[in-house]
Amino acid sequence: MPLHAQLVSDWNAAAETAVVFNPDFPGSAELAAYYAEKRHIPQERVIGLRCTKEDSMSRAEFDAQLRQPLHDLFQTRRWWVGEPPNPAKSLTGDGILAPAASVPTVRVLVLMRGVPFQIRRTAADPKPSQEDEASVDSELATLGLTTPPVNGGLRNPYFNQPTRFPQSQSTTGLLLVGRLDGPDDATVKRMIDDALAAEQTGLLGRAVIDQAQKSGVYQEGEDWLKRSADSYRQAGIPVFIDRHASVLPEAWPLPDTILYFGWYTDHILGALASPEFRFKRGAIACHLHSFSAHVIRSHDQAWAGPLLSHGAAVTFGNVFEPYLSLTVHFDIFNKRLLEGFTVGEAAWNATPALSWMNVVLGDPLYRPFGKGIGSKLGDGNDRDYTLYQGMVQRMAAETDSRIKTAITELAVKRKSPRLLELTALLSALQQKLPEALDLLEHAESMTRDMADLLRLRLYRAEMLRRAGNADAARRLLRQALEDDAFKSQPSRAAVDSLLREMGS
Repeated sequence: MPLHAQLVSDWNAAAETAVVFNPDFPGSAELAAYYAEKRHIPQERVIGLRCTKEDSMSRAEFDAQLRQPLHDLFQTRRWWVGEPPNPAKSLTGDGILAPAASVPTVRVLVLMRGVPFQIRRTAADPKPSQEDEASVDSELATLGLTTPPVNGGLRNPYFNQPTRFPQSQSTTGLLLVGRLDGPDDATVKRMIDDALAAEQTGLLGRAVIDQAQKSGVYQEGEDWLKRSADSYRQAGIPVFIDRHASVLPEAWPLPDTILYFGWYTDHILGALASPEFRFKRGAIACHLHSFSAHVIRSHDQAWAGPLLSHGAAVTFGNVFEPYLSLTVHFDIFNKRLLEGFTVGEAAWNATPALSWMNVVLGDPLYRPFGKGIGSKLGDGNDRDYTLYQGMVQRMAAETDSRIKTAITELAVKRKSPRLLELTALLSALQQKLPEALDLLEHAESMTRDMADLLRLRLYRAEMLRRAGNADAARRLLRQALEDDAFKSQPSRAAVDSLLREMGS
């Protein structure tokens, strides 16, 4: 992975970025200035456009307040050079024109908190997939079109392309659009700072996948999650998969979570909603739901705002019903991210449709793995994550059993229960549950911290449950409830939740 990241050609994305804010929205101008300073974006590319202060706007307002002024500005400042367009293919076959062939000097557009994010429906009772509502962000991604799409979406020519955005022959006239938005100004500033900090220190920690056990027409989403987990495994990022239909239970311990992908509830619940839960700095998180981002500026509604409130630096979602196949494909997003793409590149590379429903919340220039996975050794607990990653990557040609043996030997030598725990997660991922149980027990024998000890017992109970030994799992959980040493631990509530879920 580090070698691959080095081979991904460099691109100074900040030099080709423009920032848009709403002067009428309190704090929007200040946030734009803050971001531009942090990313060294010249003042002439920080643009104030007066528009409604509401979350949504009509199509006429969008055209008058955002699309046309921006298009004129691009033309006036020669941020692209247009040529006669060629016919293109829309999602609905309506003959939407292709982007003007151009050589843009602005490829990235960052919308600040205060710019509306929804374009309301105009058409009455449209046919499926020909709806004219859209996210402001996805519509602006098509700013280089001579005739903007209105009904339905446009096929994204950058979808699942293996090259970075500037090198792709298919991206002429398209823009990568990201949004620095959230529940309040402090959250947005923290998102900016966290992205910059993680780029310097490296994004080290664990991934969490929360399946919903859906099938039939929903199988596609489950497959994205499974392939994402496989990408993490190959990259040496430890991953915990919740294989139950319900979301992760309340207070379930998820330490050092840097990547979270799950589905399918309409608002934040369970472990991620627990007051004590915080993502690790720089984390990227998304819960797939048709209306996950229909509310953004709230700490507790839907998913996008709450995920940011719990410390995520990046999330993405849908402002209206997008249809499953037209949402961001998690597996492609994670593949590109791990290959060293920016968040903006990875998100739009994983999105099949433009002029549609999605928004990318977070710094689109954020490149968490641009220096390669595990490129820094890390300090404290981070050292275990880099050692684990290094071992997995160096021994990529070896069998899984040899890799786990080597990590276990290293854990014993370093007296590191965390390394044993990470190896147990790898065994659980491979459905080798007896092996996972042994490793968790070994980790417990080396642990003195009560929070770590209770987490290990919870994970061991979960492995017993998966292995079909529910009685042993219940006994272990009841013992934890009765142990006075755990009474002050927040994750003790997860013991009670899991027992209730198991019918006890």
